[in-house]
Amino acid sequence: MPSPWERPGVDAVAELLGSGKNVVFIAPTGYGKSKAVPRLLQEARGEGLAARVIHVLPLRALVKQQYFFMRDFLEKKGCRGCAGYLAGGLGLGREGFSGYMLRAAVVSTLDSFALNIARLPVAELEKTLRGVFEGHYELPRAALASSLVVLDEAHLYAEPWVLDEEPLSRRFLSISLRFLSEARIPLVVETATMATRLVEDIAGRAMARVIAVCKECGKKEWMRVVDRDYFSEHMFRWRTRIMSREEALREAISFAETRRRVLFTANTVDSALDAYRVLSEGLGVDKVVLIHGRLSHRDREEALKRLNKASAIVATQVIEAGVDVDAEVLVSEAAAPSSLAQRAGRLCRSREVAEKCKGEPPEVILYEPETSHPYGDAIPETIKTVHKVLASGKSIEWRLLDNTRADGYDAVSFHMLVETVENQGLEGEASAASAAYRNLLWASMALPLGDPGFAKRLLESYCSLVRGSALVTLAIPMEDEESEGFDTLEVSLEYLSKHSEKVLDCDASGCTVVVLAYGNEDTAYKVMKLEKNLVRNMLKKCRNYAEAYPRLLARAAKALGDKGLRAAQLYLAARRGAYKRGLGLTP
Repeated sequence: MPSPWERPGVDAVAELLGSGKNVVFIAPTGYGKSKAVPRLLQEARGEGLAARVIHVLPLRALVKQQYFFMRDFLEKKGCRGCAGYLAGGLGLGREGFSGYMLRAAVVSTLDSFALNIARLPVAELEKTLRGVFEGHYELPRAALASSLVVLDEAHLYAEPWVLDEEPLSRRFLSISLRFLSEARIPLVVETATMATRLVEDIAGRAMARVIAVCKECGKKEWMRVVDRDYFSEHMFRWRTRIMSREEALREAISFAETRRRVLFTANTVDSALDAYRVLSEGLGVDKVVLIHGRLSHRDREEALKRLNKASAIVATQVIEAGVDVDAEVLVSEAAAPSSLAQRAGRLCRSREVAEKCKGEPPEVILYEPETSHPYGDAIPETIKTVHKVLASGKSIEWRLLDNTRADGYDAVSFHMLVETVENQGLEGEASAASAAYRNLLWASMALPLGDPGFAKRLLESYCSLVRGSALVTLAIPMEDEESEGFDTLEVSLEYLSKHSEKVLDCDASGCTVVVLAYGNEDTAYKVMKLEKNLVRNMLKKCRNYAEAYPRLLARAAKALGDKGLRAAQLYLAARRGAYKRGLGLTP
């Protein structure tokens, strides 16, 4: 199996990038797009186009994984300390942190990249928001001007299944593509699951050529790359079925008992917990692993270590990108086709399991969830479209971008489902709120004499430049005898506001907060109390949180000033019992 940077699709991207063209790169799941970034950096440097690469990803787990890969890769090349990360809450310490994006390879979340590009430097965010000073915002932007930017997993930025209201991430993608292309910053946008209309809009906004790893997919103007080795390795006779939830659970247990690893995916944490309980009863707790977005960092890491020994893995959407799973059977709640394709992309990945899938075809079992959140009308449309394909006697090809026909096997590519259900463009319906956001964001990025004021106004309204909510970090008390201190977990402001009484450690004397502080040699957790009414008011709405957090952190910093410590972050403490070890935050 060739290295990712040796594949024909990557060769084509590198060649086009080296000629000074921006690229939208469409390749199947498991093709190695992320691992090929060093090759793209090498090409951009060799042609004098960029001095560094900024690799932007939508999830923190992906950032952590890619940072380790880039760090190890560059160290083997003799470049120690050349890789950095730009994201909070990873538990990596300060050594690799690259707040101004100055290292040779920086791996960043979309949130942090958005702040730096909009003149709110992450390294000085707290003081900038408090108005102490405006920050050295042109430093990361100067680094950006000499960088190759890779926007990876771009379908997650666009959220094409959202129909009723244009998501902030899609608005940000639209404006940032325009800014990067007009600034002549080399750009590669990568995806596996995106409708043609959206690809065309992105390519137009980025002034980019489209390269797709397929024989016939997309538009005739696209550059198609036929990777026969990859097609041969990853062409399976997929079997897809739709059934009830009860039947799907029984099938999952049956497959796991016959030594076929099962990936069971749900659209919500509550649904994942219900499935985990059923599978644990049927298979035994030691044979089932649970992964979702409300696990603490320690529990998530421990769950990841158990993946290779598990008979069944139960997960939410977090499994779609950032978790290296190699299963043979997917049992899933129906979702948007792009999400289903990403989930199916966790099947038959390694050479060993892929060979096994040649003899025992991979299974995809879908069932209708009790709630349509977060995909809305995309769920019934997906079920209807899958039913129609199966009723015609055809199968569904869940990995390759082309339809497949061979030796009596006739399959329609998942891409047809994406085109049918998620046929959204980059621009949503015009609204006053959307126009205001776009105008302010453009001003924060593009005005030559701009300042952080425009982006600060957006944060006051939305708490984020790319999502409609703030992420609040909770301090989870360690409840076992071997551990001391706190673990951490990020939840949305809306979730915490709704469940604060059950989650937060508050009593008549106030609410417990934990301050992460840095000393001369080490870090420390310091426990403090805040007035209960302050915490409640902060959680009421986004503007309150955006205004209160920097003030409360400054207050904590003042309290620690005489102890030789510098306050870095403030966490709200979860009460004991709110978090269940291995299950997560369950209220």
